[in-house]
Amino acid sequence: MVREKEELFLQTLELHLFLNNMEKQFEVKTEMRNKFALQMLHVSLPIDFVNKINDYIDDKVKHLDIENIKKSTDSKYPPGIDLDIGLTEDNQDAKLLKSTLDTTCQEYLRQIGHGDSHVDVFESWSVMSFSGDYNPLHDHGVATPAGLSMILYLKVPESVTKQSDPDDIDVNFWLNDNYGSIDGFTYFSWEHRNQDMLKKLYPVGEEYFKPKVGSLLIFPNWLKHAVMPFYGEGERRIISANANVISPEMFDWQNKSDKERQEIIKDLRSIKTKR
Repeated sequence: MVREKEELFLQTLELHLFLNNMEKQFEVKTEMRNKFALQMLHVSLPIDFVNKINDYIDDKVKHLDIENIKKSTDSKYPPGIDLDIGLTEDNQDAKLLKSTLDTTCQEYLRQIGHGDSHVDVFESWSVMSFSGDYNPLHDHGVATPAGLSMILYLKVPESVTKQSDPDDIDVNFWLNDNYGSIDGFTYFSWEHRNQDMLKKLYPVGEEYFKPKVGSLLIFPNWLKHAVMPFYGEGERRIISANANVISPEMFDWQNKSDKERQEIIKDLRSIKTKR
């Protein structure tokens, strides 16, 4: 594997030098015209913010018998502990979290060319996972034609943090029979690919993201994702959330009164959606 990486690096360097020489001598210009299949925003939030939200969640779960829930095999408990955050409650910490998520989601829309749409993060929940817990492949539901989902990582066990990070690898990262190297990672899949298709120059259609405390990922709600189990001490804690995206074609947010805005928000929040 090391040998292959060295050869790839040398080939890339040689090609770069060749193209650079061509540009200087013959004014040849090169430009990749990438066509994105997925756009995801990564936000790094400060540790003070993370600690504040963790304290808020700890206060909400202090009445629960965590140890018994961890040992329970009762089907009424999903893998880990799923706790509603109460995002729209009249609480300073909940307001801080909602304001942060709304603002970063609005920035996501701006960067992909939909800054004239309005976003409302309408629900959020925390998932506290322990050794052996997992979450199967799924997506999220919203009330509007377009929507956003997000994951905020609040706690990461040591057994996960010591794993290698795919983001540190400069070439396309493809896992094949790679046991244990993705424990506790979040898996994203937007296209079905296999190694033969990659050899035919298809782009990758999946990603394993290594959790990092303070990382917030924002993506379209249709994106399939899953959580790999980890084994060891500690807690893996995240916040997940969903947002309705109100486009100008759906509702002219800019030219409506505050009362009309609140009415459309209320109507959309009343629609039952899947988490």
